[in-house]
Amino acid sequence: MPALLYHCPFNCSLAVRFAAAEGDVPLDIDLVDFTTKALASGGSLLDVNPLGQVSTLRLESGELLTETSACLLWVQSKTQTDMQVAADNPAYFQLVRWLSFTATELHKQILRVVFYPEATDSVKDNFRALAPDRFALLNEHLSTRDFLVGHRFTAADAYLVWFLVLSARAQVPITGYPQLEAYFAKQVSRPKIAALIAEDQATRAEA
Repeated sequence: MPALLYHCPFNCSLAVRFAAAEGDVPLDIDLVDFTTKALASGGSLLDVNPLGQVSTLRLESGELLTETSACLLWVQSKTQTDMQVAADNPAYFQLVRWLSFTATELHKQILRVVFYPEATDSVKDNFRALAPDRFALLNEHLSTRDFLVGHRFTAADAYLVWFLVLSARAQVPITGYPQLEAYFAKQVSRPKIAALIAEDQATRAEA
């Protein structure tokens, strides 16, 4: 039986789905209602993860894994494609670096605040103002490569692509960063990623 991912459309669990799709890692999906935490299978995400957050992954062993970076590393370790990066490969630490960068500098530093309904507009704008330095860093890094790590799509790309999917909705556009724009356009044109984005759009429209 595959691992079970608790997934809320367009939340960060979508990054885990991106990585799993690109790495041919099978996952079962249990949809989560963002507002109520109700599960499509019945019950509540709060009964699984007391924080009520995704990404939450139930492994085949029954063990629970939380935190998007950890879930992405697990998926990365299970890939059956050239996404595989062994822990003794120097590139592995670059993978961890960019996962951590997206988690701390982009996801939690910017998106989490911008999407808080309780935050005032001025507070949100203060956090949006953090984006240019971070986008400039990514733009420079991507000026000589197609992917964040090495020459292949990895879990780090899955996380960054998810952030970029949400950035426009967060009024944090990437216009003016040509390498980052080109990178994003290329990644969202990957058939498996495009299909998952369309699936989340359809699921949200039905809700």
